[in-house]
Amino acid sequence: MQQTVAFLSEWGNDNLDFSKRGPEISTTHFIITAIILDKKDVPAAKQVIETVRNRHFSGDVLDSNLTANNHEKRKMILEDLDEAPFNVFSVVVDKRQLIGEGLRYKGSFYKFLHSLADRELFRLLPNLDLVCGPIGEDTFMKGFVKYVEQNHISNLFNESTFGFAGIENDGLVQAAGYIAGTLARCYDETVITDQRGEFIELLRRKLLSIQFFPDTFGTSMAPAPSTGENFNETLATLSTNLANDFLHRKSMSLVPQVKDQVSSLGYLLFHFRHINPTRYITSFELMEHIRARTGKKVSLHYFQTKVIAQLRDAGVLIASSSRGYKLPASEADLYDFISHSNTIISPMLSRIKRFRDQVHTATSGQIDILAHDEYSLIRKVVVEF
Repeated sequence: MQQTVAFLSEWGNDNLDFSKRGPEISTTHFIITAIILDKKDVPAAKQVIETVRNRHFSGDVLDSNLTANNHEKRKMILEDLDEAPFNVFSVVVDKRQLIGEGLRYKGSFYKFLHSLADRELFRLLPNLDLVCGPIGEDTFMKGFVKYVEQNHISNLFNESTFGFAGIENDGLVQAAGYIAGTLARCYDETVITDQRGEFIELLRRKLLSIQFFPDTFGTSMAPAPSTGENFNETLATLSTNLANDFLHRKSMSLVPQVKDQVSSLGYLLFHFRHINPTRYITSFELMEHIRARTGKKVSLHYFQTKVIAQLRDAGVLIASSSRGYKLPASEADLYDFISHSNTIISPMLSRIKRFRDQVHTATSGQIDILAHDEYSLIRKVVVEF
């Protein structure tokens, strides 16, 4: 079993009164971030972070607040952190959308966040040791430790090992906090910056997923291209709606290949909405994403037949070309898929026709390998037309 550990931190406050100004201003979002890696990679990751602390913080704490609005320095730090062997998972909650009366109080607000973070992390990796930083009074993390301990009690029938393994004030927890603070500058209205697209691009290779609550897909951080040859708003909306529908229906499935489908589709959708809707994602990048989430390497044949093919069979629109896969956002994307398929289907049908005709002629018509009912569609294509 893969030995995986997550170092947790958060950004934001529990204030739900958005009319206040000054020191008590309410953040619009609350962000929970986990740095996830194999336990064997922890020493190497800590070494990278120690180098970052020495280079950019004079050996002091890796703190997003210290970087503040020095965006060029933040980009340099993110580039250096990219050398560490970890992945990033975040839950981004828009507090303004929590309109339920019961969530107007800190206690109920934190309980909601506890259940949300627990659900999303457990769904991501049910075998996961959690580590957080020093816990103060009345904090999100104090309640989250208690929540996890109460809801994941080990017994003979519980095969998962999800739970808190310790509390450390080390670089990995600080790095999680730094990335949470960086994501705040991508989404929170009190600190958002026009550099957010560059921050996400620098984090892109590290991101396992970002889960948004509420799970709304009406807005995107990546600017949509102008309507025209490279972008069709109707197609883009259809693509994201179909993808989102599949994720809602299948996200809790325990079937391994369905989990891989959810993982890959979520990755495609995140890139479409928050990085670049015109970019193709290579098979290798998607397969690596599966490996990072499950700890298992999958073959190209498995990925093509059990992930992409079955997503398409389920009605999800996925375009493909020699550059990889993406959700279609233009007519050009649609034709990429058809053209790519045509390079595979046409030669194959030609070979089948030649094979059938040679046998049919040599046996004076006694053997027609396409005569069986199950081959009627192929017969119509290569024989009857």
